[in-house]
Amino acid sequence: MLSKSLRIPFKDLDLYLTAFRHKSAARNIYNKPEISNERLEFLGDAILDAAVAHYLYLKYPDDEEGELTKIKSRIVSRTTLNRVAIQMGIDKLLETDLQATHARASIAGNALEAIFGAMYLDLGYVKTYRYILGIMGRFANLEEVEFKESDFKSRLYEEAHKVKSDLRFNTRSVDEKNGKRIFKSEAFLDAKLIGKGIGTSKKKAEQKAANEGLHQLNLKSD
Repeated sequence: MLSKSLRIPFKDLDLYLTAFRHKSAARNIYNKPEISNERLEFLGDAILDAAVAHYLYLKYPDDEEGELTKIKSRIVSRTTLNRVAIQMGIDKLLETDLQATHARASIAGNALEAIFGAMYLDLGYVKTYRYILGIMGRFANLEEVEFKESDFKSRLYEEAHKVKSDLRFNTRSVDEKNGKRIFKSEAFLDAKLIGKGIGTSKKKAEQKAANEGLHQLNLKSD
């Protein structure tokens, strides 16, 4: 049943059974707190971080550390993990006592991390990496989460309107790297250059230019 539900060709079943065992069951049913999924959750959290960082590093070779960190934080957020776990049906497979049912979504999200930890120990990093990307792509809509960013450009237009100034962006393709076009954008408030940005799309370059423009105007952008 677990293999069919999780699509994992596991070797060590006990690891995955432990991943589903909440601390309330370990403590109140077995009287053995040490057999809960908390240690696997700790390990899985680190593996998830590494896998998502690995994925973003390869996908966005021109993005700076700060931007990659923001995207990663959205992908591995507690809200995202809880939603993915519920969609996978992990909440229905949990081993827990009645005292824990009120927090089932959160417990399921924690169990998902424990599953990642169990898979890493059972099958190694490469298969776990591929599994994590498959799961997050199928249930979390990675593209949507990645591009769910602050709209700095709209905010800058609002500020320009307040002071009755003209805001314009000069954006152009400047290079091509690894088969991808690179764009450079400059934001001008009236005739003054207030921000520059470079990205793998026109939208990303303009968002970065607008973000810098907000900083130049001493406005908090994020």
